Amino acid sequence: MAKNKRKNRGRKTLVTILIVVAVLIAVGAVAIWILRERVTTAYGQKSTTEILSTTVSRGSISTTISGSGVLSQQEATAVSVPSGVAIQSLRVAKDDVVQEGDKLANVNMPTVLTAMNTMQGKLDELDEQIADAAKDTVDTYLRSTVKGRVKQIFCKEGDSVLSVMYEHGALMTLSLDGRLAFEIPAGSLSAGDAVTVVLSDGSEYAGTVESAEETATVLITDDKPSVGDTATAFDADKNELGTGELYIHQPLSITGYAGTVGRVNVTENRSVSARTLLLTLKDTAFTANYESLLDERAALEAQFNELVQLYKAGAVYAPVAGKISALMETESAENEADSWTLLEIVPQEKMIVSASLDESDILAVSTGQEASVVISSIGDDAFTGEVTAIEKTGTSYNGVTTYAVEVTLDRTASMYPNMSATVSVRIEGVDDALIVTEKAVTKTRDSAYVYTSVDESTGELSGRIEVSTGLSGGGYIEITEGLNEGDTVYYTETETNDFSMFMSGFGGGFGGGTGGNSGGMPSFGGSSGGNSGGMPSFGGGAGGNFGDSGSRPSGSGSGSSRRRNGGD
Repeated sequence: MAKNKRKNRGRKTLVTILIVVAVLIAVGAVAIWILRERVTTAYGQKSTTEILSTTVSRGSISTTISGSGVLSQQEATAVSVPSGVAIQSLRVAKDDVVQEGDKLANVNMPTVLTAMNTMQGKLDELDEQIADAAKDTVDTYLRSTVKGRVKQIFCKEGDSVLSVMYEHGALMTLSLDGRLAFEIPAGSLSAGDAVTVVLSDGSEYAGTVESAEETATVLITDDKPSVGDTATAFDADKNELGTGELYIHQPLSITGYAGTVGRVNVTENRSVSARTLLLTLKDTAFTANYESLLDERAALEAQFNELVQLYKAGAVYAPVAGKISALMETESAENEADSWTLLEIVPQEKMIVSASLDESDILAVSTGQEASVVISSIGDDAFTGEVTAIEKTGTSYNGVTTYAVEVTLDRTASMYPNMSATVSVRIEGVDDALIVTEKAVTKTRDSAYVYTSVDESTGELSGRIEVSTGLSGGGYIEITEGLNEGDTVYYTETETNDFSMFMSGFGGGFGGGTGGNSGGMPSFGGSSGGNSGGMPSFGGGAGGNFGDSGSRPSGSGSGSSRRRNGGD
């Protein structure tokens, strides 16, 4: 009995607690509703639709592509001294600015004379080698080294051997195994199958399938059929199996590198044996070794003349204007090159921006195009540059490929290496175009139109006129038909100040919608309760879900907002 009384008292206590909690929640809900109404009245959503006008005018409009990069200096010019020549005294220091022709260093004259003596000895030795090489000549007769059949002749009398080699890769081609070949789909063919081959002139030849995988290789005789002719294979029932182009099955190229073709001694389709004379050449007086020695002597002559000029001047002078960026006072003892670098000069006239452009834009860019460069650390003014190089190998990252474009511009005192820069390249443009702000033009899938009048009493736009448009850019669009210079067009622009988020932290929606999120108050007469630990739903749907936080609660009813035009 006592136990039942305790249970009844417990139930009454629980009911009392629930009633108190419900009353507190109701009071809190009413307080929040009153606060939200006051905030909405004072700061609520205000939408203003403003009617604007603009005049059609003339101006320049263009399409540009942009990319970003950093400034860098021009490539340094190395000032070299012939090997063996020592410096007597330096006249400059690192970071000095020099002009073209300024004296950089005095040279040690005895070392110049010693270097000249050494160079003369090399020239004398080379002259002896040239004299010996002059006795050797290129063979004027080109002969076959194997048995075969001449299938292609690329040269004729008077042709330069090197020119023919450059264009065709060979002077002529022999077939070694007596077979031409072509490829067709394998289908049901197998190696060894016999087929009939019909050429473009209707002539027929017996063919054999050499191999058959995804494609089948068919062989026919090389006697008479021409390389490159079209061949069609048929089975025994005259069913067409496929068509291909004839090529030499086992080719041998006849090559050369010097002289002129004096005579072609064979004809196409002629069978040849080892030692058969194929070509007679002329103007083959000297071998490649002789020509190479002459080139080597020309290089030594240039170095010797440089020593003569250095001895006459007695000093090293700046070949270009710029700043000294690197300095080496003495020649390295391990140096075995023809010269050694005394110092480097970085020209100060130009700067370079290497900007990355998207692959969809790169084909529209070419060297010589004018570019606009904005350097943010200097200001908003644009500098004029020129596209001087375009990288042919792109860089891919996350599926996007970009290409580096080098833009060169005049250097100013405020430009420093590694400054960030934005490059814009004008792709196309019109200089005396009719233009209007883009906002004034309404576009559909098939047309574009503007409004030329407005009803001041109702605020409705009228006088709709269809127009034809051209380029767009910078917020303006080109009008090619439909309007004239000086015409006025009207359009609307809506501004909205929404303070409904002010109350979002209070959680749930009231009188409908979804309950408040992230610990919000419960929903009354609505759907789901508050998320992320919200209180249960009263007179509505399911209780709160845990872990679904951060979303904005809906207002009353369906959650749709009302639009007001022209005022509160």
